[in-house]
Amino acid sequence: MSAAAAPGPRRVPLRLAPLVLAGAAAAAGGAAGCDDVSRFSTADGEAYCGAITLGGAFRAGLSPRVQMRLSLDAGALDGPEPPGALWTYEAPDGAAPERRLLDGAPLRPIGVLAHDPLSRLEFGEGRERNAIYAVSASDPAAEPLLAILSLRTDESVEVRLLRPGREPLAPGEAQGEGQRQVFGNFRLTRRTGTCGF
Repeated sequence: MSAAAAPGPRRVPLRLAPLVLAGAAAAAGGAAGCDDVSRFSTADGEAYCGAITLGGAFRAGLSPRVQMRLSLDAGALDGPEPPGALWTYEAPDGAAPERRLLDGAPLRPIGVLAHDPLSRLEFGEGRERNAIYAVSASDPAAEPLLAILSLRTDESVEVRLLRPGREPLAPGEAQGEGQRQVFGNFRLTRRTGTCGF
């Protein structure tokens, strides 16, 4: 009678290899899923609402009474079409009537940014994703603005409105309202309705 061969290390059958690879791919996909920002999209009857940062050092060309509304399709942030729209509202004050700098202004993608590091702008902690868009003022004669959108880890959205404005004019020369420098930072939270305006 011959002696049995000594047992060696066990090998995983080749038919299990695809299962092991599938598990690794699923784990990698889960890590990539952290980049999914679709939860920031507004549903019908919802909007992000908020007011401008009050400190005068953080504002230019906007009053402390300005409020903002945002509708957003976060799944379209990288697409060629506007992923949402912005409204602003400044309540009347004494002799000044109400003012709407933006009135349903589409967030217009700036196509060439897709090929520039600015398309993945990162600044400060607590922001999952930042994106830059052009927006047109409700006054067709006014210069357009930039809107820098930040999706925050606390589920809020920050919008910075920016217009560089024209260089200082000569003494006695009036600057048009739509050419003035604008800067404002808005912190928005999701609500039902249209933010009251």
